[in-house]
Amino acid sequence: MFALTTLIAVSFSIGSFRIGETEKPFLYAVLLWIILVFSALSGLSRSFVKEREAGTIDVLRLSARPQAVFLGKLFFNLTLLLALESIIVPLFILLMEYKIESFGFFAAMIISGGFGLAAGTTVVAAMIAQASARGALFSALSFPLLLPLMITGIKGCERAAIGVGVTGWPEVKISLAYVIIMITMSLLLFPLVWEE
Repeated sequence: MFALTTLIAVSFSIGSFRIGETEKPFLYAVLLWIILVFSALSGLSRSFVKEREAGTIDVLRLSARPQAVFLGKLFFNLTLLLALESIIVPLFILLMEYKIESFGFFAAMIISGGFGLAAGTTVVAAMIAQASARGALFSALSFPLLLPLMITGIKGCERAAIGVGVTGWPEVKISLAYVIIMITMSLLLFPLVWEE
């Protein structure tokens, strides 16, 4: 609901302004990624909190290895994000009349960005499940971690809209490298966070 509300508010407020054709690709890429990142931050922060609140976290610690728990939560977050993207991105394109020249590159950027958002927020959600001020702490820890991905996603979506210089898909490669680094580091660090 947060994502839909934000999307509708953005489409109504931006739709009334006359924006030059040269500024549209960058502005629309920024708005799309702001909606995606803040929607992810509002929804994925509760990944590990439910077990803590229900008192089932100790049973989960006894019944599964830390890496299996992390991968399960990662796949859940990834599924949630891909479902969110499958609703928000087409609506954004439709409502904003977002013209994309290289649709394959754009789709690859959105999907790899979704993987990056899920990878970056899953381990942070595990860390903040231990804290008392969860909501503010999740955003404060996630934002610096997600900033490189967000900048890459904005640049990639802008280039996909313009259709110039998309050979080699460098932003998609950077996003995939981010995903690999985040998952690898999370698998190494998650047992320390999980056993606290």
